[in-house]
Amino acid sequence: MARSRSEQAVWRREQLLDAALRVFAEKGVDGATVKDVAQAADVTPGLLYRYFDSKEAMVETLLSERGFLPRLRELRVQDHDARPAVVVLAELLEAFDRLLADNAELMAVFFSTVQARAPLAALVGEGQRLIGDFLLARIDAGELRPHDTVTAARTLFATVAVNRRLGTPIDIAALVGLLFPEEG
Repeated sequence: MARSRSEQAVWRREQLLDAALRVFAEKGVDGATVKDVAQAADVTPGLLYRYFDSKEAMVETLLSERGFLPRLRELRVQDHDARPAVVVLAELLEAFDRLLADNAELMAVFFSTVQARAPLAALVGEGQRLIGDFLLARIDAGELRPHDTVTAARTLFATVAVNRRLGTPIDIAALVGLLFPEEG
């Protein structure tokens, strides 16, 4: 089946991201080169540079497009007021945990890069801000007691991510309950 140029470009970009993910997971971001990614994708480095400015741009694209941020961004457009915040948070954290479980290569890339690169720290910060904004809105609505929403967001995501990385099961409902006990 013939593809248009734009369809071909989208297909090629995804192919390059797939190759980058495999290479970064195998060699680590710092150990991998653009040449390694190009070789894995069976293209020239020059073609790869037509799609991505740098290795870091590939990493950032992988994490921003295939990571959990797209789901978190849905918080801005979905109406969660009808459901309790603890239910919404538990669902989000369960989805985050599933994403980590189902995407071991992406998780390996994330853990090998997040502390060393400012753009990746910005992605993590955006995720924490999105959850923090959600929590703040629920505080303003009187559903949650006032608290440090930044620390709460960091705690929730870090706990799930570290436990997934270590292969330790976690009871997400209990985690959410620790931070947001039901008030009687």
